[in-house]
Amino acid sequence: MADAKLYWKSTCTSCRNARKVLQDKGLPFEDVNYARAGLEPAEVKDIVKAAGSVEAVLNTRHEIAKANNWKQKPPSVTAFATAVAEEPNLLRRPILIRGKQVLVGYDKATEALWAKLG
Repeated sequence: MADAKLYWKSTCTSCRNARKVLQDKGLPFEDVNYARAGLEPAEVKDIVKAAGSVEAVLNTRHEIAKANNWKQKPPSVTAFATAVAEEPNLLRRPILIRGKQVLVGYDKATEALWAKLG
C-alpha cells in the first residue's frame, strides 16, 4: 500500500521527472493526475493543510492568481479550494505528500530533496 500521494499533471515535464524519481527508487505512491481527474475542494483543503498554507501550493504564474493579486494577498483556503476545483492549474506542481513530508515543485531548488527520498 502506498504511503505517499503524488499530485501531478502528465503534460508537465517537471511532474514527469519527479514521478520517474519515485518509480526509479521503487517507492510506492498513489498516482493523482489531477489534470485528468480534477480535485474536489475537500482534497485541495487537505493538500493545503499538509503543505502548511495556500502560498505553499499556489501557482502564482497563473492568470487568475495574477488578476486577483494572490501572490501579495493569497485567498482563503476555502476560496482557493473552490478555485482549484474549477481550474486545477492554480495548483503548483508536482506535490508529493508522504506522511508529514511535503515536497512542492520539482526544480533546481528541490531536485536534491526528491533525490534523497528513500
